Amino acid sequence: MLSKNDLAEVLKVSLSTINRRLKNGKLPPHTNIGNRVLFPTEGVAVFLTHVSDCQLAVAGGEL
Repeated sequence: MLSKNDLAEVLKVSLSTINRRLKNGKLPPHTNIGNRVLFPTEGVAVFLTHVSDCQLAVAGGEL
């Protein structure tokens, strides 16, 4: 499981970006435990794969 800080490091964005994307529903599935938000590593991997595929499609197959 990854915390919001861990996910920010993986995605190379700020914690405020993570919070904003979380509010907008633009992050992988997550679990709330108390005040903590945790992201399963498998869900993050699928999310990263999907984002990479979308970027390739937008760039015409080149990145």
